[in-house]
Amino acid sequence: MRAWGRLSPGLRAVVVVAATSLLMVLVAWASLIGPDEVFTGPGPTPATLTTPTETCIPLPPTTGPDATTEAPDNPRGLPYCQPPDTSRRDATDMVQRADPPLWLRVVVWTLEAVLLVAVLVLAGLGVRALARAVRRRVGGREERRVADFVELGEPERVAEQMAADAAEQDALLREGEPRNAIVAAWHRFEVQGERAGVGRRPAETTSEYAVRILDLVDADSGAVHRLAVLYREARFSEHQITEDHRATALEALAAIRRGAGMRA
Repeated sequence: MRAWGRLSPGLRAVVVVAATSLLMVLVAWASLIGPDEVFTGPGPTPATLTTPTETCIPLPPTTGPDATTEAPDNPRGLPYCQPPDTSRRDATDMVQRADPPLWLRVVVWTLEAVLLVAVLVLAGLGVRALARAVRRRVGGREERRVADFVELGEPERVAEQMAADAAEQDALLREGEPRNAIVAAWHRFEVQGERAGVGRRPAETTSEYAVRILDLVDADSGAVHRLAVLYREARFSEHQITEDHRATALEALAAIRRGAGMRA
């Protein structure tokens, strides 16, 4: 199981498809020869190494009331012997020609059904694994393309929008209830990013988007973390948000601007 977990999705898909193909071959073989031959077939014919030679002439069965036998022609002068016992071979032929019992047929049909279900399940898993591998590869390429594209000129545009919006962001943080003020000030980073032409990615949350905007201008990571913690606390907690929280948010915002090369 550990070795299976270390395999890449593409290699795991190849293994699953190979196993599925093998099972399909087995099911096709069992279906072609029939359930009777799978379990009751005669098996391989033993090879004959030497050509048998006659060592005696079998006498015909005894006939007549006097239990006498008429000797067949013997031009080679071979001794006479009793005819071979063919009762065992006749019984074997009869068993091979007889239909297998109903319970054996049911067992064979059940095994074939289980094999068919296993083939379908493995085929589905293989298709899903291949689809996930393709999506990851295509998604990774698309993300790399987006990342390569958005790097050109974005830090300068973001810094300009942060400087132009500084007064409005300060006003939002200083006015009203501390809880609402901190949430509104944090959301201004999203507005600044949109004005700078930096789009939000489909799989990105609003907080991740704001952090990426601040990373573009090399903002102080400690200050960004403090302000992000205050934002989550103000938005999702139920305890009181005080003026001390507002003051800490103002200090973090000033440090973010200093790290981005703007006057606090």
